[in-house]
Amino acid sequence: GGSSDKMDDDDDDFNVKTWATLHDAALEVLSTPSAHKKALLTQVIAKKWFDGKSILKARDVSSSGKRVKETPERDALVTIVSSNSNKLKLGSGRSIESRRKILHSLSHIESWAIDLSWDIIARFGHEVEKEREFFDDFVRVALDEAKHHLLLTKRLEEIGGKYGDFPAHDGLWQSAMETSDSLMHRLVVEHCVHEARGLDVMPNTINKFRENGDEESALLLETIVYPEEIGHVKAGLKWFKFLLGDASERGGEETVKIFREIVEKKFYGALKPPFNDEARAKAGFDRRYYEVAVDAVV
Repeated sequence: GGSSDKMDDDDDDFNVKTWATLHDAALEVLSTPSAHKKALLTQVIAKKWFDGKSILKARDVSSSGKRVKETPERDALVTIVSSNSNKLKLGSGRSIESRRKILHSLSHIESWAIDLSWDIIARFGHEVEKEREFFDDFVRVALDEAKHHLLLTKRLEEIGGKYGDFPAHDGLWQSAMETSDSLMHRLVVEHCVHEARGLDVMPNTINKFRENGDEESALLLETIVYPEEIGHVKAGLKWFKFLLGDASERGGEETVKIFREIVEKKFYGALKPPFNDEARAKAGFDRRYYEVAVDAVV
């Protein structure tokens, strides 16, 4: 069809692009309005960052003068509604419509997560300028989210929907703005707490597809999205500990204490069970970080 030819043209345009620094590349993704193009651009940038000869530096002397906008560009393809809107109810997965809504919602969250990864690189890169590994880790996270967005959108199309069919909320970005003045807070709230909440609900989401005969969607989530999201929590925790100078495997008591204080101050909403202890543990995110004191439950 005509649309796929057009997509190929877009891909070609992206492949010939060059960026002097990763910072420049990150800003370009953030200022690209189309979710689809954000994902494609991310794939090209990652390839050029990891090949060791295209994008050579994370930042240069011009980078600090190139400011990150408060909010990434987004086209109007997805209608944004408030996070408590009835229009966001996804259902049990029994109807095809419900399964489309769930895939759409996941695809949208992954797209915002692409922006979040580039935002942490562009907004806070100056604080960790010497740490090549920081940039490697978050380019890898961005690449995973781009892949997830594209795979989930493709699966949505296979079951008769398309990206933009349903409204969504931008709660992820709202909370990101609350942490735009602190790398430490951003790592804790977005890259640990929010990502881990994604792990908590994933087994239930997988079952909604599996129990209703959509094994293909269940496997996409179970074998690709789920295991890779565990790695994202791991990256968030790793760099939080790095900022505190904590090189221990588990994270010291002081690290846990500071983490919990930040959550209390900066995370809106209750940290409520059930927690996916097993997946969280795989990320090194053990219960000391999030367990609610029993007597604090109201």
